[in-house]
Amino acid sequence: MPRPIIAERERQEHKLELNAERAASTKFNMNKTILEKRLRVKRSNEYMEAIKKLDVGGCEQCKKQFDNCVEAIRNEFKDIPENNLLVGLVAKCYLGQPYEVHTLDMSESILVHYKASESMPALIERARSLALHGGYEYIEVYTDCLCAVKRDGSVSMVK
Repeated sequence: MPRPIIAERERQEHKLELNAERAASTKFNMNKTILEKRLRVKRSNEYMEAIKKLDVGGCEQCKKQFDNCVEAIRNEFKDIPENNLLVGLVAKCYLGQPYEVHTLDMSESILVHYKASESMPALIERARSLALHGGYEYIEVYTDCLCAVKRDGSVSMVK
């Protein structure tokens, strides 16, 4: 005859495993409303400083500094599921003529400065005019929306 204490313990362990699996799957299947709410959260000072370093050339000149910038960006969104992650950033470029904007492609961790006449990848191109607007520090590009971030870290979402 089985002992009920052991059987009960096994059931509890099984429940814990199922709860852990549900928590993991929830992380990867974030509700659209929750995701939008998370993306509207004010950006941290560390994140804002990392983005500023991209345009001054410091991160571009030193691979370690650049990698630190990319890591700071990824840390800002570590709670967002991979399928909803940041595609890239677009910001007005202050290197001067002939450059207009620069982008950071998060999938390849590449910083590219674009001239006014150069076309950008389609997904990122839609953020160009907003980046040139001047009211925002940079534009975060996601597959289904844009997040325009002001100097103080506040966010406006554009769908």
